[in-house]
Amino acid sequence: MSESWHEKIKNKNREEIIQTGKELFLKYNFINVNIKDVCTLSGISRVTFYKHFKSIDELIFEVQMDIIRHMVQFIKSEDRCEESGKDRIIAMLNAWINFAKEYKDEIKFIFLFDFYYGAYDSNEELKLKYENFILEDDMSDFFTDAINKGIIDRSLKSDLHPTKTGYYMFQTIMGVLQRVSYTSLQIKDEVLTFDDITETVVEMIISSIKNIEE
Repeated sequence: MSESWHEKIKNKNREEIIQTGKELFLKYNFINVNIKDVCTLSGISRVTFYKHFKSIDELIFEVQMDIIRHMVQFIKSEDRCEESGKDRIIAMLNAWINFAKEYKDEIKFIFLFDFYYGAYDSNEELKLKYENFILEDDMSDFFTDAINKGIIDRSLKSDLHPTKTGYYMFQTIMGVLQRVSYTSLQIKDEVLTFDDITETVVEMIISSIKNIEE
């Protein structure tokens, strides 16, 4: 019982450090934050920090996973299992767009994380843990069930590969949201709005997978 209590306290302290790191990273970008900054805001010593994390990189990876979980839960919360496969996908894509509007800094963090740790060598143990998190927790595969249903209810094309199609949609919408979250796009004298771009992308995605004979 004593060990269980200590474990709960340890996990609580670890989670508090993750949330402090998240606050700092979203405000200043993680490349501008160090262990001292985290310790100061958390009110802990370096010794306490190192009881939970081996490095600032490990904390950054934990924050990335926390943000991904938040994003996926937000999207899944708008999934309507009773609707057609196509309508379920539309609802989740729109939820993703709403997440990007409401949590713009988190989308920016994901972009910076992917760019920084994709361009530079990082700890292999951390990379493997992150890859397993994405694969085992289905963090990039939440469209599959809706696609399968759409094939069955004939709202989507019958020749779609559910896993590949879901991955394609994930990469497409994520890339667009990261891009428009950082900059505005201008064509000649006209500025394209966030909604202009995202609504068009959703229409393009749905047009590419819907059953035209429906």
